Amino acid sequence: MEFFSKKLRDKLDRLRFVGYFTVQEAEEKNMRLVTGREGKLCLYWLVDESDGIIADAKFQAFGPPALIAAGEIASELVLRKNYDQASRVSADLLDSFVRDRKDAPAFPKEAASYLNRAISAIDNGVHQCIDIPFAATDFDVTPIEWDSNDNPGGFPGWEHFTASQKVKIIEEVIDKEIRPYIELDAGGVKIVELKENGEVHIAYEGSCTTCHSSTGSTLTAIQQIIKSRIHPSLTVVPVL
Repeated sequence: MEFFSKKLRDKLDRLRFVGYFTVQEAEEKNMRLVTGREGKLCLYWLVDESDGIIADAKFQAFGPPALIAAGEIASELVLRKNYDQASRVSADLLDSFVRDRKDAPAFPKEAASYLNRAISAIDNGVHQCIDIPFAATDFDVTPIEWDSNDNPGGFPGWEHFTASQKVKIIEEVIDKEIRPYIELDAGGVKIVELKENGEVHIAYEGSCTTCHSSTGSTLTAIQQIIKSRIHPSLTVVPVL
């Protein structure tokens, strides 16, 4: 535990996705029950058969804290995504999702096998969904998760930081709260420039360059996160 990131330890202290679904629960909600098993880890999904969306997710794990953590993070990342997006989750993405710093892994090297087990469990779950249609070109919904509870004032002392410090803070927020979700759709985002007037110029990469939501729902979600987590005066501008 002492070699885990703080964010990872916090996840273990407040597990949200432990549990399982029964066939009866799935039938009552008109969902498909999917169970992705790998060793002593089992992922449970309720999948909407109309669009392939994972409407709810839980897991059970019997093993060390690293395996439990991997199940928790895997469940959180696939929630409300379609199974095609879930298939793009990697061990690196699981780890980066709970890093304290971009250059410091959240899991120790000895725990790599548990991350791989979580990926295998996801793959097993995805395989049970391949007959379900999903909207591969649905550009109206962003994969980014964000809450609507604004934090007025954002990052303490924002006005007193240098330009380079501000860019680093913005990059950390993007890396932790935005990039992992965009990568589920094979996209990317990077900071181009921070203007003196508070405009954060970003550039999209991968599938985001041709996605309609890059100037719609995805852009709205990115701006909401930046304003809430850092400072309400910031405005996100995509460089198209």
